Amino acid sequence: MASQGVDDHAVMFCRTDAELADAAHEYLLGSLRRGGAAIAVATLPHLRQIDQRLAEAGIDLSVARASGAYLTMDASTTMAEFLSGGWPDPAAFWRTISPVVGRAASGRRPVCVFGEMVSLLWAAGQCTAAIEVEALSTELARQHQFSLLCAYLGASATGPDLDDELALVVAAHTRIASAG
Repeated sequence: MASQGVDDHAVMFCRTDAELADAAHEYLLGSLRRGGAAIAVATLPHLRQIDQRLAEAGIDLSVARASGAYLTMDASTTMAEFLSGGWPDPAAFWRTISPVVGRAASGRRPVCVFGEMVSLLWAAGQCTAAIEVEALSTELARQHQFSLLCAYLGASATGPDLDDELALVVAAHTRIASAG
């Protein structure tokens, strides 16, 4: 699943942790191999799985991290920096995320971001907050050019009582990416 280019904001619905890690690895690997930067904002278990897959694909993670080409952020810790009362604070979101994307894009290299913060919000029943984070991410992409792949894990993203919210999630993206 290679990135489709700058300003691509894709959504992916994964059934399993392994499927999510495989898709994230493939997405980020493509950017790294093209000389771009890759940012993973995921749960710690998923970050470990992504790192393992990237290393198995021949990426020297120490070198990639030292050069700023590969950055990782724990999704829960990152969200704690911009959520206020369970709702995203736009100014705090920008203070938290914008500098990271800006540093990654230094030297005018393309940036691919994989994120699952929205999945964590969705799974916690904070669907509207997840949709707001999607909107903030789209706005951030107007300031910093980057491609973003958002992952929603498991059955938490579906259900008849969530049809309207799910439609809003899909509408917030430029495309639906296939997992696996």
